[in-house]
Amino acid sequence: MALALWSQQATAQQGTPAAPEAAKADEAKPAARKPTAPVQELETVLVVGTRQSQQSANARKKNAATAQDSIVAEDVGAFPDRNIGEAISRIAGVALDRGDYGEGVTVSIRGNSSELTRVELDGMGVSSGAGTNLLGRGAEGGDGRGTEFRELPSDLIKSVDVIKGSTAAMTEGSLGGGIIIQTRTGLDFDKPYYMIKAEATQSDLVKKTTPRYNVILADKFFDKKLGVLFNWSKGRTVSQNHAISQGGSNNNQGLLRLADFDNSPEKTFAFNPNTLNQSDPTALATLLASPKTTAAGGGFFNAATPLEILTKSAAAQTKEACFTAFPNLTPTEIASIQAGTRNATINAAINQRNSEQMTCLNQWNDYHMSNAGGIRYNLKGQDDRRDNADIRFDFKVNDKLTVYTKLAAAKRHVDDTVGFLGVGSTPLFNSAVTDNLTTGIRTLTPGASGSTLASTYSFPLATANNGVTRPLMSGAMTTILPGYTVDSAHHVTNYSVDGGSYNTDTIFSTIDTDTKTLLAGGEYNDGRLKAQFMGGYVKSTATRHDRRASFGYNYGIGNFALQPNGIWAFTLPEGSQNDQLNFARYATLNPAIAGAAFNASATNPVSVPAYTAAQMPRYTNSALLNVIRSFDSENSEKQGKLDLSYNLLDKVPFLTALKGGVQMRQNASNFWNGGGGTIKEPVGTYGTAGFVPGVYMPQVNTRFTLVGCENTPGSLAAGGNPCAPYGYVPSNQLNRGIGGGVAGTTTLTRAQYEEIIRQTMTLAPASQYYANAKDRPESLLNGWNQIDIDKLFNLAGVPVRLDCFRQCTATDGKVYDMPVSSAKETVTAAYLMTDFEVDRVPFTNWSLPFGMEIAGNFGVRVVKTDVEGTGYVTIRSNRIIAGSFNPANPYAAAGLQAYSQTMNTSIKDSTTDVMPSLNLALWPIPDKLALRYSVGKTVARPPISKLLPEGTCNTYEFATGTTEDDGSETDQGCGRFGNPALKPQTNVNHNLSLEWFPNRDTLFSAAVYKQRGLIGAPTLIASRNDVRLFKDSAALDPFTGKPLAESEFSHTTWDNQPAATRRGFEVGMKTAFSFLPWVLRYTGLDANFTKAKSTQGQPVLDLISGDVMPVAGEPKHSWNASLWYDDGGFQARVAMQVVAKRYLGFTPGASNSAIAVNNYPSVGTINWRLPYNPGAPIFAPRTAFVDAKVSYKFKNGLEIFADARNLTGERGQSNTGGYQDYADGIPNIYSDNYNGRRYTIGFTLRSPR
Repeated sequence: MALALWSQQATAQQGTPAAPEAAKADEAKPAARKPTAPVQELETVLVVGTRQSQQSANARKKNAATAQDSIVAEDVGAFPDRNIGEAISRIAGVALDRGDYGEGVTVSIRGNSSELTRVELDGMGVSSGAGTNLLGRGAEGGDGRGTEFRELPSDLIKSVDVIKGSTAAMTEGSLGGGIIIQTRTGLDFDKPYYMIKAEATQSDLVKKTTPRYNVILADKFFDKKLGVLFNWSKGRTVSQNHAISQGGSNNNQGLLRLADFDNSPEKTFAFNPNTLNQSDPTALATLLASPKTTAAGGGFFNAATPLEILTKSAAAQTKEACFTAFPNLTPTEIASIQAGTRNATINAAINQRNSEQMTCLNQWNDYHMSNAGGIRYNLKGQDDRRDNADIRFDFKVNDKLTVYTKLAAAKRHVDDTVGFLGVGSTPLFNSAVTDNLTTGIRTLTPGASGSTLASTYSFPLATANNGVTRPLMSGAMTTILPGYTVDSAHHVTNYSVDGGSYNTDTIFSTIDTDTKTLLAGGEYNDGRLKAQFMGGYVKSTATRHDRRASFGYNYGIGNFALQPNGIWAFTLPEGSQNDQLNFARYATLNPAIAGAAFNASATNPVSVPAYTAAQMPRYTNSALLNVIRSFDSENSEKQGKLDLSYNLLDKVPFLTALKGGVQMRQNASNFWNGGGGTIKEPVGTYGTAGFVPGVYMPQVNTRFTLVGCENTPGSLAAGGNPCAPYGYVPSNQLNRGIGGGVAGTTTLTRAQYEEIIRQTMTLAPASQYYANAKDRPESLLNGWNQIDIDKLFNLAGVPVRLDCFRQCTATDGKVYDMPVSSAKETVTAAYLMTDFEVDRVPFTNWSLPFGMEIAGNFGVRVVKTDVEGTGYVTIRSNRIIAGSFNPANPYAAAGLQAYSQTMNTSIKDSTTDVMPSLNLALWPIPDKLALRYSVGKTVARPPISKLLPEGTCNTYEFATGTTEDDGSETDQGCGRFGNPALKPQTNVNHNLSLEWFPNRDTLFSAAVYKQRGLIGAPTLIASRNDVRLFKDSAALDPFTGKPLAESEFSHTTWDNQPAATRRGFEVGMKTAFSFLPWVLRYTGLDANFTKAKSTQGQPVLDLISGDVMPVAGEPKHSWNASLWYDDGGFQARVAMQVVAKRYLGFTPGASNSAIAVNNYPSVGTINWRLPYNPGAPIFAPRTAFVDAKVSYKFKNGLEIFADARNLTGERGQSNTGGYQDYADGIPNIYSDNYNGRRYTIGFTLRSPR
């Protein structure tokens, strides 16, 4: 019935003129279609509002040259969402990252990240100077190519096209789909126009209302030939994000298994040898080969292989069986091993066997809170101020030629505060123990707080290397007090620790971005020849510096209990007065301790004698004041292009147009990371003749110390060491503040130290912590005070060197350029393509069956890219020291004198890409039903950070002039270098879609796609030898002065991974229910569903269950639905966006021996080390966001509106995805975060139409 009504509606509407935007979209058609039958002329109906927008979007999709979806603004300043990213995320295949504060930050298209998606605004690439999350360029802030949608105002948006296919005319840079944004022109308005908008926004986490204003003015002059359009907007948004971290280090460590708490004979987990990656060469090789003595027959004593360790451990069903599988080394075996220096070889073999035993025993250890991060409460706040203005002039020279120019500027200032409250939940192990070496039993040291876990085995304490077997100790100590509970799944679920501490840690960031755009171009159209030309320049700059400080004190006993929702609760014992604001506790004086002597050195010319404890003052705990994550950046794009199209209708059979064009772009990027360092190292020995001190460059990123000090009688007595002068004193180090060194110290009295904490720990919470969140635990704290970092740094009087980003004065008094990472890409592109349309059998007059038509285009684009990368490189020339150099061990530091120089160094390369494309559209029912197929080669340039030379290179005097076995020059050595020859990530994309347009209001579509990777992501680390790294550089050896251009180097660099293939399926529909009765005829529905799956070479496996993990970051499916109402006056829309759970990775997130999550050779994991104790998957659970908007338009041009985002209070989370959960299905959560609901009200006043 509904389909019949849609069909009838289609007939009734064929005579209705399209909206102006739809008419513009028709220009993208391969050729105009002729009506198949006379059309009855009906009364013209003006369609406005939501229907107009939807009809225009449908028309753009119908008439597009390739597969695409579109969104069209229903009126000036009336784009459906304030944020462009949020609007296009309602298109099938587009995923939105809502960031920390619930506002759309970046999008990915068909599984390809923002770094692989080119965004164009009026033909120019969009630049985000501060990266995709305001952290600059690199791993945290993106790799320099992504677009930050919060910086794009939506006020003048006319249309947004999400291109899922490709044509030769499209600018390359998108791997799976691109985004083309068009704004309005000055000639779009028939009469003078104005629009004034004001709105106010508030979040339920921030009880503060913030405004936003927008003004648009347009008019035509000189007989309506000159159109002028002006737009200005100013807004402020204050946001918060409340979060709980309980996943250990960076929330990617998870629960640990370091001890057996329940003494259960049942294993907590069992090793699964099937998850070992046996294709890795280390999986089947011994982990330690100890050389045997000649008396023992020579050869090696081999430790177990990873496969043997896992297989034997899995087979062991008792702890005793672990010692049977991996027995202690016998005296005979020990005697057969060469001793090595101080028995080092023997001790390594003994320790290896202990690690094998411990690997097996770990299977009985129970899950407990991390010993690194524990439970930490997080509160992020952001005060974001944005200013935008642009003006556009369009001039109609004559009926054939129109030209335009546009100036735009956008500024953004962000004050970002990140606060942490640590509550001391981290349990420690074996920190206070007593070992009985006779019985082999370990116990808790008398007087220490904690528990002895008798059934746990521990490594013996570090002792002198004596070359005898030291078995594992029976027993372990933990700071967890007796009385803990363990569930049936072997998880500690309730415990207390003594010696807990409050730690208030705050980071305050200041970020500024500034983007300026200049465009000029035009269009010529004489009916046959159409030419579009444009030149433009966009430049985006950004600066950021973060300041961080923390204060803490020990409160004593803290209690921690798991809640039914997986969140841990923290409480103090009843009656405790140790709250966070007990300021006197922060300023407690510690006992005086002895001071060690320090002799003057090349970097510190001041000697300090030794002092006894009686000669020393007493100090409080010190606080570090850090300046971190600072940067200054510039990104720019210069572009010039010409597109030509010649109409071939009635000229060449089947061909409707011939098109071609050229484009030149230059993308430049400069990034100063706030670092300084050593310009030249000292030469000679300090205190001797000929010594030359080093040259050191200050840096923006540095640290200072704040401490309270009180003198003692001994410190004030003769020969004592009194407190340093009160106030700020720079460090005596010549290289102060460089690397991890402290730049200086502010010393206060104890009372002053307490007072500065009292005056600065004053940022009270804006609302209750997790206010109005679903299932908020009753035991959750209500909030805490954060540190006013700006005030603290001012009161401490520490100098922050924001003047040293680009140039700075070094210790020799000279001005040097600061470290910079620069990239410049010069792109030259040309294309040729043709449009065609076939409605009959070729070379006959026979029409195709059923009146079908075939239309499409094919073409090829050729792109040449020249890359120049500049990075900060240290060149170290190692010269032989006569009498100390050992030819048998030539790299020994004792025989070499290093001469270093750090400099900006450039390297170059170029690539050429040929990208053919084909698009076909079969119309079984002309203008109603289309079957589209597109295939094309797509490329996305590598991340900028992986193109640049950075690191340290060594040249060696003993290697100069020598040759290797193959006769080539002996390589000098470098660390990891960027690779300007990285190939762009390359796909061949196929798209097949069926599209049905029953009427202008309605669209049904279904699409399948395949992205076949040809060249993979540039994330592989590869070794290179015999490379002339500096062939295009002027770099010189710092000692000899000889050019390095002719020297060969070995180094590691980035290379392309094997490519992957992704397949997907999308269905969508848009319709207006005009055939329904009553007010229902003003309603409509938009909905879509996406499902995708990538293939990977070797899958990632959960190491315990053996389950195959999904491709990282790829949800199994997602869907969107929007129900709307529009009667011309009242409008309403409710939109829901659902994304299935996603696999994010595997713990731990870093390689670190102290992290206590030790994997073994396996796909997709890191931190392979003994004793094995495997990690867990990290998943982001399903999310469902609901947004809504209502408005009412009065006939005088006034509109009032209100909208709400995240109506259901959805929270973000990361967890184990059901693996290693607590008993009774309680989830194992790494992190939880909530950014609240956001409400906006406002009005718009437009020129009456």
